[in-house]
Amino acid sequence: MENKFQLCQGVDVDGVLKLDSYIVSEQEGFTGSLSAELIPKAVNAFLESVPEPVFFFIELPEDVDDYALYYLDNCTREVAFAVMKRFGELLVQDGVSRFGFGSNKTGDEFYFKDYQEFMLYSQTPDFYSSALSKLGAVMTDDREKAVFLGDLISKKNEGTLTAVELNGETVFDIPEALEEAGMYRSAGE
Repeated sequence: MENKFQLCQGVDVDGVLKLDSYIVSEQEGFTGSLSAELIPKAVNAFLESVPEPVFFFIELPEDVDDYALYYLDNCTREVAFAVMKRFGELLVQDGVSRFGFGSNKTGDEFYFKDYQEFMLYSQTPDFYSSALSKLGAVMTDDREKAVFLGDLISKKNEGTLTAVELNGETVFDIPEALEEAGMYRSAGE
């Protein structure tokens, strides 16, 4: 891959100069670690393919090990794209939140976790393989060959995740901003 691995604004880990973006094919989907500029492209590729209706979710930290989970359910693809247009840069650049999209119909889910790592769950992963291969990430079916950003973290190389503010907003403003559209906090939270 020609581009250097780009960290999101809210992520700091040493050693990324030797890192590539990876997508690992697994039995029930894909895992990977993506450079910052590839994350919105990956979301768009998923949203263009996933069966409707779709849902958006965000996990926001409440303390060290506890997250609040918020959902926006049963959306059209257009609503999901509107969420990404409005909040995508903030979601991608933030280091403390986790987010994703999924299909209410099939249960397929694209989940972006800490340190720019992701999981794409699907009973039919081949359905997304072509779209993901166009991102320019290294595709492999051997996790041992893939180095994820989180793999660089150790006691000597502690990574940090921080909240980011863009245009006067943080990810903590998203649930309230989408409340009228139907976003709610998960009852199990």
